Amino acid sequence: MSRQRILFIINPISGVFKKEGIPEKIAKYLDYVKYDFTIQYTQYAGHATELAAAAVQDGYSVVVAVGGDGSINEVARGLRGSDAALGVIPYGSGNGMAGHLKMPVRNAKKALEVLNSGKIVKLDMIRTNAGHFVSTGGFGFDAHAARRFKSQVMRGFFSYFLASAREVFYHYKPSYAKIQIDDIEVERETYIFTAFNSSQFGYKLGVFPATSMHDGIMDVILVRSFPLKRLLKIFLAMLFKRPDLVPEAESFRAKKIKIYGSPKRVYHFDGDHFLWHDDLEMEVEPNALNIIVPQELDAY
Repeated sequence: MSRQRILFIINPISGVFKKEGIPEKIAKYLDYVKYDFTIQYTQYAGHATELAAAAVQDGYSVVVAVGGDGSINEVARGLRGSDAALGVIPYGSGNGMAGHLKMPVRNAKKALEVLNSGKIVKLDMIRTNAGHFVSTGGFGFDAHAARRFKSQVMRGFFSYFLASAREVFYHYKPSYAKIQIDDIEVERETYIFTAFNSSQFGYKLGVFPATSMHDGIMDVILVRSFPLKRLLKIFLAMLFKRPDLVPEAESFRAKKIKIYGSPKRVYHFDGDHFLWHDDLEMEVEPNALNIIVPQELDAY
């Protein structure tokens, strides 16, 4: 039986851990009977999508994202709708999708063992008129925190916490939003609006523990404006995945979402922020992505 061609796409700057030793670990721990490997490095934003799409055209069976959620999203965009499977060696800061799928985080040897012996499953992606995302997308406080975090020299949870604290106490102001969630239209002064395809933002934090990546549905949280003195109670309720304890929080399940445009709105897809002035539409794209996950993973 011929070996499968596998491409490793390494983002050299994601996360807090350097990746100089990754090629050596690939050479040491990858199953040579099963795979014939190639390694490429990203050089700019969006490059991983280009490399992944080219790999599909070149007949690669597996394309592996070595990096964080943003890197995984870029590779997934290039593989979407193809027969090639996504592999993941999570080396980002938050690693939200990897956490949802019980992937080994920042452990190349164990991640390579998943590639060697794991199984392929299909996941949904979320299609929008601003591109696709895999795990989470939305606007509000978390998008602004992601923008501030991106400019930090240091990475990791402590740096993200500081970026978030600066937004909360000094910079962030909630904005008015009009949103269509399937057949429901809401108009709110919105602190956070996030659509979840996976159960985590990153750092093992999330709101909906039962979110599935293959049920054709987004779980949605909308948090209205609140007095700052309630911040700790709201944070703790969200931390323990109990949005029902927050009067300002509304939960929805949806296949389609339309967020009406705003001239100053900052969004994020899988932790990468961007400005978008027009209406933004989201829709679940079922079974859009093949991915290699641990053999023992049942719920995903």
